[in-house]
Amino acid sequence: MLTVFPVHAPEDAHFARDLCAFLESGSAAVCSPAEAVIEPGADLFSTVEACSADVLILLLSTASNPRQWPRAVWEPLLLTGPAEAGTHVLVCMLDECTFPQLLRRGSKFFDAATDRLRAMRQIKRCLRGLESGAPPAMHFSSDLETLYRSLDDQPGTCTVPGTLAERFAHEAARDFEAVLWIPAHGRNLTQIAGETGAQLQMTLEGTPEQNFPRIREVLSERRCLLVIDAPETDVAAIIPASGRTSVLVSSEPVQIVGPQLSLPAARTLFAAGRYAEAYELYYDLLNAGADGESCARDLIWICERWDRLEEANTLRFHLGPSPTEQLRLF
Repeated sequence: MLTVFPVHAPEDAHFARDLCAFLESGSAAVCSPAEAVIEPGADLFSTVEACSADVLILLLSTASNPRQWPRAVWEPLLLTGPAEAGTHVLVCMLDECTFPQLLRRGSKFFDAATDRLRAMRQIKRCLRGLESGAPPAMHFSSDLETLYRSLDDQPGTCTVPGTLAERFAHEAARDFEAVLWIPAHGRNLTQIAGETGAQLQMTLEGTPEQNFPRIREVLSERRCLLVIDAPETDVAAIIPASGRTSVLVSSEPVQIVGPQLSLPAARTLFAAGRYAEAYELYYDLLNAGADGESCARDLIWICERWDRLEEANTLRFHLGPSPTEQLRLF
């Protein structure tokens, strides 16, 4: 979690607050605009010198710009010194003003005088890059602007064709903590929830009714992009009503997962702790004529774990091993 201070003049406080709100909603940054205001009698240099944060964002404007830029002062303060201390200094120009051209170079200069929203998005990607250690791409496709505004700039929900969903998920991936692509075509809600939980690295050992709130809670706390690929059922049970995750629904399938009606598939789900899916699949296998004893052991175990003791005893009586086979165990 990065601490971020925007160093700014009082006249630029509105932009500083907007930038902080934008960054906090879209990244793991903790921003403190009030900590880095250039007070009367101070200047940009003295304010930077007094700040201690992981990231300093210099909001350069006619109001904040020093009258002079002595290289002996700004170079160690903004370049060499922060690098040695592990602090990152970003430069964001709010309007045309005079400052050393060296600060314009590289990937840490952002021109908000031309397009403020684009500069804010670039700064957010830069912070994501600092968090992950991977340099971010700064390309934003113009035909995806609606999705950027609805899902990237803030948490939201959209439905688009599959090709657009795939392009946006790829292009905006580094703007999110994680992109969860859930193939939903031909799958029921329990399967969709199980896949979502698996990609969130959750162990969902409860019934569907117990799992859904847990998924919603985790999604509400994390800044993820949840892409539900062509669902044929209502998925509202796993989508948080509020929180940090954005949800993108594709209107036609991009990826299709075929049916897994087999004992090995059920046992794999059971071994992974995905009991709700295993439970349904074992019953599907029984209805399809599979060997009852092969399905009963895990089903009985699941039912007992869920305190469905009557159902477990019924399974044990009708599908469990015969008394002779049980005696062989002793």
